[in-house]
Amino acid sequence: MSRKLIIFTCVIVSVLLLGVGLQTIRTVDLFPLSSARNVYQEAQFPVKSSVQSSATGDKLSLYMYTNPKDSVGNKVKVNLQTALGLAKLHADSITADELRTIKPNPWTVILLTGEDISELDQTVIQSYLNEGGRLLAYTRFYAPEWNDMLGIESNNGFIERTIHGIEVNQTVFPGYPNLPASNELFSNSMLDIKLKPQVNMYLSAEGTPMLWKNNYGQGSVVFWNSTSSIQKVGRGLMVQSIGLALDSLVTSQVAIRSLNIDDFPSPVPLVVNPLIRQEYGLSTPEFYERIWWEDMARFAKLYGWKYTGLMIGNYQNQTSSPLPTLLGNYPKIMPYFGSKLLGLGGEIGVHGYNHQSLVTPEEPINSNLGYVPWPDKASMVESLQHMVELANSLFPGHELKTYVPPSNVLNKTGKAAIAEAVPSIDIIASLYYAGEEEGFLEQEFGVDSEFPQFTNFPRISSGYWLDDSMKFYVNDVIANFGLVNHFVHPDDALDIKRSSGKGWKFLSQQFEAWMASLNKSYSYLQPLTVRDAVKKLSIYSAGKVDVHYSQDVITITTMDELVPMHYTVRVPANRTPEIPKEAGVLTRMEHTDRLWHLEARQPTVTLQLKEMKP
Repeated sequence: MSRKLIIFTCVIVSVLLLGVGLQTIRTVDLFPLSSARNVYQEAQFPVKSSVQSSATGDKLSLYMYTNPKDSVGNKVKVNLQTALGLAKLHADSITADELRTIKPNPWTVILLTGEDISELDQTVIQSYLNEGGRLLAYTRFYAPEWNDMLGIESNNGFIERTIHGIEVNQTVFPGYPNLPASNELFSNSMLDIKLKPQVNMYLSAEGTPMLWKNNYGQGSVVFWNSTSSIQKVGRGLMVQSIGLALDSLVTSQVAIRSLNIDDFPSPVPLVVNPLIRQEYGLSTPEFYERIWWEDMARFAKLYGWKYTGLMIGNYQNQTSSPLPTLLGNYPKIMPYFGSKLLGLGGEIGVHGYNHQSLVTPEEPINSNLGYVPWPDKASMVESLQHMVELANSLFPGHELKTYVPPSNVLNKTGKAAIAEAVPSIDIIASLYYAGEEEGFLEQEFGVDSEFPQFTNFPRISSGYWLDDSMKFYVNDVIANFGLVNHFVHPDDALDIKRSSGKGWKFLSQQFEAWMASLNKSYSYLQPLTVRDAVKKLSIYSAGKVDVHYSQDVITITTMDELVPMHYTVRVPANRTPEIPKEAGVLTRMEHTDRLWHLEARQPTVTLQLKEMKP
């Protein structure tokens, strides 16, 4: 063999070996190479305070009245107080007698939460409105003597059936989809009424007016012909409808969006999936690597997402000690995907040793899930310790902070086990809307009331293909306080039921269309991992915002608050807000003339309300 041929052969063989080596590294990944690759870089959030300000104008005064005997009204009251707190607004509770002492002005709103108004003096309310006060009723009530104040021309009493759906007639806050009568997200007992011609109607359901504004005397009334204000869905509308009663209103926005990948990284099923085989001709691991992850990585780069992956050890159902260790048994694809996620600036949290929810036989869980309960806390602790060992082996140096319960089922024993086994975990992310199924953990945002070492950061929405109900969920929390927390599962694309029989090409197109729409409408939402989102939310919640209003000026001052800070600003009709360039950026929100988004780059911002030129 000639020398040239030998050299050529050696080069070819070397190239082939290099290619095989690179492919091996690509598919199984020799990760971890160094713990430095896993050290998480926390986001930083500057905080500032206004200097002592001599802001002039009136502060917003919200007074909440609920008849103590009104069970519905008291549920609405609690719901409203939570919604207001998230938006950094506050309402004082008052009695019927104290209502008589309220001095009416354009920045004072009486909030009625219930349907029992028997304690209220109609003449007191009329006088209050005539002199410029504002009134908002969150629950429909039948009081024909109030018809003139409420803007009702005729009132035939209660409709004898439940009314479903919502139709947006005028924008309260942009982005809400219409919900048809076939959608039961909103189910209402409503009054059969006809409104006066001058009344502004904003929402309706099955042709029946649901939300409207009526000017009365020098004041105004906003009325919800509805019984849905007891539920979380609609909190954003509850907050933003206060602005309908006022000339101006500022609400605070935390400006966060998070995207979680549940059951990831995890052992990949090796069975042939008919959807994947039909669409791509690939095995499940090949699909995850070559198609699904490539798309997810592209979405992260194009739309700025910082993924939080929730790792799971296995899918076995053993819950009794001794539990097999996970070390040495993990598929190579787990460190491969984990390294890819971390390389995109993501976070890895914990989903579980296996997919059995951390509950004992005595704690509630839906039997249809088919899960095996844990005999005691000690078994749970052992399983979580095995999971920590695996995480430390695969991703040394990466601190575990976030836990998502399998199937969103968790109880006191499980929380105690997490606190003992993984002290670094201080975030539990379950459901914001849980429904009525047994055992589901429904959460509010903030510190856990039972285990204060945990902060709750529930998910709002899930899936690659969001229906109108899911889009309503997302938009309503944005309207409330500017947050998106979305979940997807890698195997959603494999499950015929969850994917409605659609392939990944369809699902990925739907998912990308939603992400593009979200970025277009709410570009100010900062993409963060869950641990950074909780950090930002905690700073936001602890800070203080004060707003002073007058006819021509709005002044916002803050104490220990984020910079930049974000707000929705409602201004009077035919007015345009203006600020100095260095103070921030004002952007008119879509499909509305009165709503603006303010990115405040200084702790004190003064908005001049200029008359619009014809």
